[in-house]
Amino acid sequence: MSQTNNIQNKLKFLFTDWSGFIPETIQELPQSGSNRKYFRLKEKNISAIGVYNFNYNENVAFINFTKQFLQSRINVPEIYSEDLVENIYLIQDLGDTQLLSWLSSNRTGNSFPVNAIEIYKNVIQELVRIQIVAGRNFNYSKCFQHAVFDEEAIQFDLNYFRTNYVNALKLKYNENKLQTDFNIFSKYLLKADNNYFMFRDFQSRNIMMVNQAPFFIDYQGGRKGALQYDLVSLLFQAKAQIPEDVKLILLEHYLKTSSLFIPINKDDFIEFYYAFALIRVLQTLGAYGLRGLIENKSHFIESIPMAISNLVYLKDNVKILNQLGELKQIIDQIIQTEIKTNGY
Repeated sequence: MSQTNNIQNKLKFLFTDWSGFIPETIQELPQSGSNRKYFRLKEKNISAIGVYNFNYNENVAFINFTKQFLQSRINVPEIYSEDLVENIYLIQDLGDTQLLSWLSSNRTGNSFPVNAIEIYKNVIQELVRIQIVAGRNFNYSKCFQHAVFDEEAIQFDLNYFRTNYVNALKLKYNENKLQTDFNIFSKYLLKADNNYFMFRDFQSRNIMMVNQAPFFIDYQGGRKGALQYDLVSLLFQAKAQIPEDVKLILLEHYLKTSSLFIPINKDDFIEFYYAFALIRVLQTLGAYGLRGLIENKSHFIESIPMAISNLVYLKDNVKILNQLGELKQIIDQIIQTEIKTNGY
């Protein structure tokens, strides 16, 4: 028996035990960038998503975080049943409409739909509730990676970018100078207040639209961190291609909404906002380098030019970059390589 068939059989038993019915159909869903396997199990009007993930600690984190979010009335999938010994669980079926796919289907050319701005404003309001309201008394003891976005985590992201993108392209740099820049950049980012829940991968693929309301998935990598990181993950997502003027509208909406809950120094927030946008884009390029340049997966290769367009914008907006000479020259190389290869 294949591994997939074995997983499906275990999920069928779990579904039957939970619902009292044997599922009529079980459909494997497309995988994204993770190793998790998803299946839709259905019996007449009863539906659930079955999940298999060999990483036990990641499963514990997801289920624990979900229960905490539900207590704070955050829109996340309900947990129907779990068997963590077998690394499987059942969750609420939220359908197939990701915010990204909704955005793509409502777009004409490169235009940004007017109604998308209102949807993104709703998402931002929910993000503030996740970070500040749910995060206020959040228990981080079940984090399966880092419990806080600390210097080790920041250095990991920067070296992920260096290994999988810079080295993959064989760009020229001085290793010692670059590491010095990474150290300066890390210490700078850690000056931002980091006492809030950080989703870690808050982007439109992880937001499901259910009757026009946003629901959130894939937060098992969450930890304590700065407010700006999740906001830039949403607004600087390469595939979403949010225009700069719309980003500014949504940034203002975030500042207005979050200030209802905590004091916000607007100038300080915005300065760190652009710096966190830079590390997020670098981390994203690391992922695109691994999945695209190294593993040759076309979806990730296609996303690289969009991420680099974010770099072009950030190069003139990240103040700390003026102190990071080696990193800045690498960014210049990346931009010039892209211009020579594809143009803009």
